[in-house]
Amino acid sequence: MRSRTMGMAVTLLSACILGSCRPGAESVNTKPDERLVPGEYIVVYKADPLAGAKFINTYDGRTQSVRQYTRKLLTTLSIKSDQIDQVYGTAIKGFSARLTKAEAEQLRQNPQIAYIEQSRYVNPDEPQRLDESNARATAGQEVPWGIKYVGGFVDYSGSNAAWIVDTGIDLDHKDLNVDVKRGKNFVTSGQGAKTLDDQHGHGSHMAGIIAARNNSIGVVGVAAGAPVVPVKVGWRFQDITTALVIAGVDYVAANAKSGDVVNLSVGAYVTESMDAAVLSMARRGDLFVAISAGNAYNGNYDANNISPGRINAPNVYTLSAYDDKGMFAKISCAGNPPIDFSTPGVRIKSTVNNGGYATFTEGTSMATAHMAGILLANGGVVYAKGYVKADRDGVPDAIASRIP
Repeated sequence: MRSRTMGMAVTLLSACILGSCRPGAESVNTKPDERLVPGEYIVVYKADPLAGAKFINTYDGRTQSVRQYTRKLLTTLSIKSDQIDQVYGTAIKGFSARLTKAEAEQLRQNPQIAYIEQSRYVNPDEPQRLDESNARATAGQEVPWGIKYVGGFVDYSGSNAAWIVDTGIDLDHKDLNVDVKRGKNFVTSGQGAKTLDDQHGHGSHMAGIIAARNNSIGVVGVAAGAPVVPVKVGWRFQDITTALVIAGVDYVAANAKSGDVVNLSVGAYVTESMDAAVLSMARRGDLFVAISAGNAYNGNYDANNISPGRINAPNVYTLSAYDDKGMFAKISCAGNPPIDFSTPGVRIKSTVNNGGYATFTEGTSMATAHMAGILLANGGVVYAKGYVKADRDGVPDAIASRIP
């Protein structure tokens, strides 16, 4: 459901539309096997593995209980338990594991299992990072065009935070207020497993759009100076998998405070388990979730083919992107539903890793971060202020604003 009233505050925009957003809805992807992770599967339980378990009132207690339950199950099936990677105990109940096709099929037939699907890499359509030679911190602070177009920034004085499920955040960037204590790294192998720090730049770029400090250097974000929590699910953007995103969402669902904002600048071809996890998190009812509509990739321009952007639920906002002339971004997916608003997503300057700044070319990732900043600055209130031009689907998306 979208607002059609100009300047009207919208706090609960979306009602789930069965058939286009429910987990398990049929995908119309032309290449459904695209981007599958070889040998990695997501397994979702039908029976509750926490039933009767003790010490499950915390995130750690639930994940430990699910891991123990899963080890026992795999042992009974003669599957090695050291193949378990991630476990999920809050948003969904299940796990990811390295399995052969035969092992996956064996689990699929088990009465304790609701469904299994192969993990996917997120679509490799991240924005291009332009030359940083002119993007370093200067003596004065810059207000990027996107911040101006959504109504400017505010000096954030609230008690909430933005949880950024991405490549991490530059932990000691002078322009960011990073909540390292609540951050978590879900990367378990390779270079990304060594640190919570952002080694790529994508997550830090989102953090700056949302909440870069109002000071004398660099850039400023929509909710300037607000805490940003790194939930690292990939070393590089192209390394992010749906299994890791679900782990991040599961962690946020268990640990975010009422009124917090979740930024999901990721998208993959339709995946039932990731949709289910994000829907479950949203149904807490007290979080605000901003999700990318997805970037055009491999011939797909329809946001209904992108998870989790295709879902609709209260307090969930799916974003398309526009440029500084108000034109619908060429790279942005379209579709109503699930898109709720459009926000800036072309040639956006923000913070990146190693204390730097960079301009990213175009993408719904940046549009998502602008909405997350609005939600954080306004406590979940969004204003519709005009419409984008030349929307690909012929139904212009409302432009989101922090102010009427």
